[in-house]
This record gives sequence, structure tokens and C-alpha cells, in this order.
Amino acid sequence: MTERVTGEVQAMAEAIHYDVTDGVAVLSICHPPVNALAWPVRDGLLRALSQAEGDPEVGAILVAGEGSTFPAGADIAEFDAAPKDPWVPELCTRLENCAKPVVAELHGTVLGGGFELALACHYRVALRATRVGLPEVKLGLIPGAGGTQRTPRMVGVKVALDMILSGRILPIDRPPYSTFADFLVASPNDLRSAALSFCHDVMAKGPRPSRDRQEGFADPVATQTELRSRAEEASEGPENAPREAVAAVEAAFLLPFEAGCAFEEAAFAELVASDQSKALRYAFFAERRAAKVPLTAAAPLPRIGALAVLGAGALASQLVVAALDAGLTVRWGIADEAIRDAARAEVEDSLEDAVSDGALSRDVASASLARLTCGATPLMIRDADLVLDASRGSRAETAPDGALRATAPGETVAGVGLRFARPAHLSRLVEVLEAPQAGADQLPLALALVKRLGKVPVHVRSDGVTVGGKMTRALHRAADALVDLGASPYDIDAVLSDWGLELPPFLQRDATGLKGVGTEERPGGGRDWAAVIAQAGRSGRAAGRGFYNYRGDAGAPVADPLVLEMIERARGDAPGLAKQAIVPLMLGALANEGVRLVDRGIVARASDIDVVMMLGHQFPRWRGGPMKAAELHGLFRVIRAMEAIDHPDRAFWAPEPWLKALVRDGVGIETLSA
Repeated sequence: MTERVTGEVQAMAEAIHYDVTDGVAVLSICHPPVNALAWPVRDGLLRALSQAEGDPEVGAILVAGEGSTFPAGADIAEFDAAPKDPWVPELCTRLENCAKPVVAELHGTVLGGGFELALACHYRVALRATRVGLPEVKLGLIPGAGGTQRTPRMVGVKVALDMILSGRILPIDRPPYSTFADFLVASPNDLRSAALSFCHDVMAKGPRPSRDRQEGFADPVATQTELRSRAEEASEGPENAPREAVAAVEAAFLLPFEAGCAFEEAAFAELVASDQSKALRYAFFAERRAAKVPLTAAAPLPRIGALAVLGAGALASQLVVAALDAGLTVRWGIADEAIRDAARAEVEDSLEDAVSDGALSRDVASASLARLTCGATPLMIRDADLVLDASRGSRAETAPDGALRATAPGETVAGVGLRFARPAHLSRLVEVLEAPQAGADQLPLALALVKRLGKVPVHVRSDGVTVGGKMTRALHRAADALVDLGASPYDIDAVLSDWGLELPPFLQRDATGLKGVGTEERPGGGRDWAAVIAQAGRSGRAAGRGFYNYRGDAGAPVADPLVLEMIERARGDAPGLAKQAIVPLMLGALANEGVRLVDRGIVARASDIDVVMMLGHQFPRWRGGPMKAAELHGLFRVIRAMEAIDHPDRAFWAPEPWLKALVRDGVGIETLSA
């Protein structure tokens, strides 16, 4: 095979590498780490495409990605700026309209705008290990470069909407997703040669625009039925993107391609400017910032071979399952032999359930159990890289030299503590507590475990205080203050539930038990209404009576007039509080508490607080966490609301100077850092 290099696209050599091999122009995207479709890539690709199309010696064009992946999406950071031409839709249209056949060479994770780029090419050759997806809904968006139009034309509305509404990453070598690939290649070493050979095969066939494909609409009745069902489902949720996605896919079925693309583009533009998408994009970056914990040493995180988990109970079982799922060798130390046997049986049952549900294969489950050893605590901690105390009172034995000992339950931390959001095997959050006396080598080992478990770490400088605990107490303290001011607990819960809180404060207190809620000392005054209700013999949901009554098999909460009478007697005259004041006051109180956590150096940045509340405390992600939600609601507005109330707990409600500074300086909550 002969090769003639014709040069690189001028001024874009860094982003696009251009060469011609036996009549095939290879346009290689080089924009590490994931070849995101940033402006240099888009501009360079458009120039390279024009060069290849105008070269009489080029019969076909191959678009590929260098490094680990074909483009893995658009550059999300550009969504907050005005589009810079050429934008991804324009590039996709230009590819599809090319007079010469364009083939995409796929490998890695081909997501979002990268997948739309691949669909706009006329043909696709893919490595079998390639994964594809349209995850825009997770950012409060829909595909904006023809993804809602080309995908259903190729695979039908059901598969298209499954992809778009779930945002899942899917295997291209399995039906129905294999429809997207015209040729599959098993070995990475064979991908380029197979793609070049395929390009030669299609030179005579010419272009095959995806917009012309109609096999996905072969059954119009089934298509209409599916669209109607999906529209009903999407209308029930609080998020806008799923509704717009269904509407855009319906446009693909009902409208000409160009009109459908215009519909998609308009919907994307509206969504990208919405508070929901801003919050979800913020959440995306907040998690990545939280995971980048600065360490004293620049060395890579240590490797964890063996993990010792000490103690019995639900948390210990969940941690063992999480560690086994991550491929770790686990030694489970439980003193009582009978309890030990029952605990192991519980883990075996959990793995068996996963096999029955299809979540695990039999081989994987068997391999996991083979890595688990249960025994007496002294034996289990020998040669362990990390000893995790998973129940109170499990710290009697001394950890081996060089091993980190970390505590998981909520107790005082001497070195490093790991606070897993429950359930620990399913949740993604771990607050990594670093006490002042922690050794320099302890934090890296704790972070290594959290990342090995596939969870998101939030670094907290504390000997026991957690971000989630402080923010939850602030939530209840603020809710109690609103009752002091004349609001009904039922109105507070209803307003906050409508706003998006899955478990508003008084329902939350019933769920945890009124006697166990506890709040911080309130030197300025204000009542702990959970204590007042508990004194009347109402202990919470488990007993059938708390702030609410719980009746019937479902135990649905019902407001109780007796509780309102009890509050009225204890409260006396109150100024009253309008329902529209509830959200800004609650957001103001939470943002205020968050500022205090940053000011005291407990967390490094405000976004860490939002990560904790979104991942561990059911705060709606599409609101962005309490700090971002306060900003989107309007910091000036929430500050004015706090300043306007007359409540004895004045230190709690007085807006913090840093909060006011954000308004004065006109900057976002992302800038708030220790």
C-alpha cells in the first residue's frame, strides 16, 4: 500500500491531522484527553473536510479520533457562551452533505455531540468495544446536532427515546445498537486497516445520508403509540428536558428533516439557557472538582490490595458488598461466630439476588465470594492495607504497621473518617473527614479506597462534623423558625415538595424519629418543634404518629389538626408568614450555613457542599444543590428575605458577609472558596 501525506490543515495542526492513504483522506481528531468537539476541532474539521472534498485524488473520507476515543462529546464549558461558528449542528450538516462518502472510525466512548457527529457521517466502522450514548438529558438538555432526528430514523422511536431519556452508555456490538455500525472490528490493531478497506468499498456506492433513512418509521401506528406513551410519562416529572426530547423525536416523525432539526435547535437553545440545565451542568463540574483533592505529595494514590472491614450490621454489610463489587479482597472481622455466619449469608443472598436480576453473572458473583474471608478480628486485620471500622465499638484491635485505620460510623475521628451516604453499596457519596492530627499518608490512602469503590469523595477538614449533618441541622433549624413566625409545618413541606425536595423537613423528621433529630444549640431563641411534638407522645412515622398521622397499609402521611392546635398553643401570637417567602428563606438559611462551612475551612469550596447534598441528602440535582439553588433563585432576593424577618435566632439568620460580597461583586457561587 502506498501513502502520500498531503500536509496538515493550516493553523489547525494541533487539533486535526490530515493525510491521504490510497485515495482515502484521513481526518484524525487530536484534542486530548477525550477529543471533545471544542472550537479548534470543529473549525479544523470543517477546513479539512473542504480540503478533502476538493482534492481530485480523494475518493472517500475517514473521520477518526486519536488516542483513547472518537470524540466523547461537545465541550460543555462552551454552553455558557455564545455559539462560535462552526457549531456542531453546522458541522454535522456539512459532513452529511459532503459529495464524497464519509466514514466514521469509532472506538472508545462515543457520546453526545461525538455520537451525533458519527451519525452525520454516511457510514460507521466501529471497534466492538465501542460504547455509544446520548447523555445530554443528564445536563438538562437534548441532543442538539441532529441526534433526535437521525437516531429514530435508524432505530425507531422506542430505542431512540430509551437512549435519549436514560442517557445510558451502550454497547455498539449488541442489538439494537449494532444498527449504528456498518462494520464491526474485534481487535484495535485491525481497526484502521478495516476502516480504510471499508472506505475503498464505499467509493463506488457514494454517500448515504442518515437523514434519508426511514426504517425506524416502518410501523407508523406503533410509532404514534410509543410517542403518546412517552409524552404522558415525561409530563409527570419536574424536569423539562425529557418533555422536549419526546417532542423533538415526534418532530422527526411528523416533519421534514430540516424542519425537525430547526425544532431541535430551538428546544436546545431554550434548555441551555434554563436554570435546570445551568444547575445540572454545575453539578457535573462540581463532582469533578470535589474529586480533585489537593495532596501534599505529588505521588500517585497508593494501591489497596486488602481491605479489612470490622463489625457487623447494615453498614458493614453494605461496605463489604461495595468493596467486592470493586474487585477488592475483603477480610471481614466479626467477633461473634454466629453473627459472622449470618452476615456472610446475607452477603451471599445479596449477590444471588444480583445474579437473579441479571445485574451480575454467576461467574462474577462466585469470584466476588472467593475474595471474601470472614473471621475473628485479630486475624482479619493482619496484612491489611486499610482497616475500616464499620460499627461502633469495633476499634479494640490495633491495625498493622503501615495500614490506615478509618472510621465509618458517626463518631469522633482521630485520623481519617469515611462517612458513606446510605445505602453505602449503592450511593455515590463519601465524605472524607481529615482530623487535624491525621498523618500525611492517611488522606491519600482513604482517597484511594473511595476512588477504587467508584464513589465521589468530598474532602472535609473535621474531627467528626460532617457537611451533610451541619446542613441538615440548618434545614431543620430554619424550618422550625418558619413555624415560629406563623407558618404551618404542612405548608412548609408542601411548598418545598412542590419546589423539588423529595423529603421536606417535617416528613424527614418523622422518618428519622422525632426523639433522634437533635439540633444545634439556639442561643438566640426559637423552638425545636420536633421536641415539642415528641413530648406529646408522637415519636414519628414508625409509631404511626409524628407531625403527620400514618394510616393504612401504605402509611401515607396525613395532616393532623391536633398538631396544629398543639403548635398554636405553644407558639401563641405569631406575625404570620406568606407561602411565597418559604423558598427564599430556606435557601437563604442553607446558603448562609454553607458560607460558614467554607469560612471555617471545613470544606474548600461551596460546590463541595452541593455535591454532598445532591448525592447524599436527596437535594434535587436539577436545582444544583442548596448553594447553587440560592444563586439561581437570586442571592439578592434571599438576602432581602432574611433581613426582613424578625426572629430571635438572629445570629443564624443574619446574612454572612461573604454571601453579601457575592451579590456586590456580581460573581457566582463557584467563586466561593476557602
